[in-house]
Amino acid sequence: MKEVISIPASGTQELIKKYLVHAHPYPRSYKTSKYMTFRRTGGYMDALYSVQCELVLKHGDPEIESKVNYLESEIKNRLLGYIFERRNKFGFEKKEEFKFYILREERQLGHTPVPRETLQGHTYYTYDEITCGKTIITRETDKSYS
Repeated sequence: MKEVISIPASGTQELIKKYLVHAHPYPRSYKTSKYMTFRRTGGYMDALYSVQCELVLKHGDPEIESKVNYLESEIKNRLLGYIFERRNKFGFEKKEEFKFYILREERQLGHTPVPRETLQGHTYYTYDEITCGKTIITRETDKSYS
């Protein structure tokens, strides 16, 4: 298990923070991680999240509300709010099946760390590296070279 996965999310950052939900087309090659963080434009990260639960759903399914009725009311409302608002404001990629992560904010990153290098996709950090207070941080895979 990895400690922290960092995911580019500049377009959906506002929705992630509002609903504490993240989604991506399913499947995707993310390794299981204890925490998630999201990079906004410029690569800056401002919070660490843990995952309360994960679901794979078809975001366009007309029966989606009834399929998530088993969820606790607050979580269900956050999930559906995210899906409906993303459809209207940002949209979903063409792939129909998405993996949804229900999040809990664990810690603010007041020092807003940024990767040493420009990154397009996801990457991994150690918990200590991302929380140590440094502004420019090094990926887990590059730690042996720093």
